[in-house]
Amino acid sequence: MIRRGIILLMVTIFTIGGLISCASPTPEASYKIGVLVSQTGKYSGLGLQSLEGMEIVVDEANKNGGINGIPLKLVVYDDKSSATETALAAKKLTEVDKVHVLVAGTVTALSHSLVSVADEAEVPLVMLSGTALFDDQLGKWCFRPMGGEEDYMVLQLDYLSSEWGITKFAALLENSGYGEGGKAYLLGRVPDYNMAIVATQYFDPAATDLTPQLTNIRKSEAQAIFIWGSGPAGSLAVKQARDMGIVLPIVTTPAQSAPSMVKAFREYYEMEPPLVSIDSKLTMWQQLSEDDPDKAVCCEFDQLVTKRYGHPATMWNGLGAQIVQFVEDGLKRAQPDPTNLEDARGKIRDAFERTDEANLILGIYTMSPTDHCGNVGPKLVLVTFKEGEKVLLP
Repeated sequence: MIRRGIILLMVTIFTIGGLISCASPTPEASYKIGVLVSQTGKYSGLGLQSLEGMEIVVDEANKNGGINGIPLKLVVYDDKSSATETALAAKKLTEVDKVHVLVAGTVTALSHSLVSVADEAEVPLVMLSGTALFDDQLGKWCFRPMGGEEDYMVLQLDYLSSEWGITKFAALLENSGYGEGGKAYLLGRVPDYNMAIVATQYFDPAATDLTPQLTNIRKSEAQAIFIWGSGPAGSLAVKQARDMGIVLPIVTTPAQSAPSMVKAFREYYEMEPPLVSIDSKLTMWQQLSEDDPDKAVCCEFDQLVTKRYGHPATMWNGLGAQIVQFVEDGLKRAQPDPTNLEDARGKIRDAFERTDEANLILGIYTMSPTDHCGNVGPKLVLVTFKEGEKVLLP
């Protein structure tokens, strides 16, 4: 009888153990951020930098106890520099990985491919996009804490007008949503400067030969060239223009001042007259005045990037960081239960709409139900190039 009792007890213990092991696991108590960046393909140079910035912000937040005591977790997918791959990966993140929020951190075209995905899945999307042209098409679930074209093109136009007295220039535009936005806002702004665009040429983001476009520009009455692009083709245009003996002043958008582009095209950037590009305070913090309110924050972030990745912070590091900073700000105010996915997504979205002067690394943002961009003030500067370095333009 004693032996039989022992056997029955052991069977009971194993049965209970089996039931416990087969039970559904407790939902993970973390805020999961689904990340879509280009780790391969034509935009990988930018996407990998963006991811570095995201990782820095998440790691610092988790070192300090997470958000309201709950850790952040990045779930990262390579969008392969393809809009189709971006959308497919986003569906997996929302349906299989069950992330609380999506972030797209590489370029405009890839980010905007997710608007319908986010709206259909009812998951908040925070995206990197350089154009305000589609701000009225973001829908209920998409947010763009980024500056628009008008926020920074005025710096280049001011420079061309005041420094060179330019009245006619050529626009060399990337054939993309980003380029389309550049064209639209340039056309609206140039009359304010008594300027005219006398030649408009387009190039593919993956273009390897822009000499036909540059030949047409050389035949025009252009006194300067404004290059508007998000990838290496914009930098290649600078090289090929100088190879062709075109010595007009050239101004560009932020992607052309990325470290990889400066390293690859240094010789051509420094040819007279040297290239002038938009960049962030983040990358130029050492040259900012001591009384600049953003200098200390930029210094701290730059040191974190340098320590972890062995290179100074780049603008795309800052863009990636800013996206996650925006998410953090919303999570702190929403305080959602991470185990209640549907409810959490809704609360996060609502919190994003109540963003009030969030002071992020590249700008200040205030959002509302009718404004999912909310740019208050960008933290941007003009730079030129000398002896392999970027130099803050006086």
